[in-house]
Amino acid sequence: LDVSASAIGIISDPSPSHNALTKSMTLLRRSAPALCLLAISLLAASPATARLYISEFLAENSDGLRASDGDSSDWIEIFTSGPVTVNLGSYFLTDDESTLTKWPFPSVQLDVGQFLLVFASEKDRRVANQELHTNFKLDQQGEYLGLVAPDGTTVVADFGSTGNPLPRQREDVSYG
Repeated sequence: LDVSASAIGIISDPSPSHNALTKSMTLLRRSAPALCLLAISLLAASPATARLYISEFLAENSDGLRASDGDSSDWIEIFTSGPVTVNLGSYFLTDDESTLTKWPFPSVQLDVGQFLLVFASEKDRRVANQELHTNFKLDQQGEYLGLVAPDGTTVVADFGSTGNPLPRQREDVSYG
């Protein structure tokens, strides 16, 4: 088989434009593994998520904020930060570490930097875009309070624990 050097891409007297092309191809070949790793890591990165917090709560409400029915119920304030709006549907609030799915949120959108007030009144009201009420009250003697992810096991934010409950709460003084 007689193949000339020019037929297989070997040039004995390369021009300046060919040298630039050859250098570019060499650079591309050398950086290809790094570019592939970058692409893979970007594809594998988790999407932007919001951070949810129990920012404040009041466990002994006498003369403070009142619910629409006039009751001075305990209350819990949820706050979101991060780059995206979060739908609270499928999240849970609980005052019992052994029952993490005690009170499910309805489908409520919480925008970035927005606060949501939930009354802890035992009235169990879960209608989206209306005043929300849990199916439990907060114990003024101190207890656990948790916000749980949709999987029903991941605690997103909490206060207190069985072994180290919150201290006794003072009348009309919020905590958080």
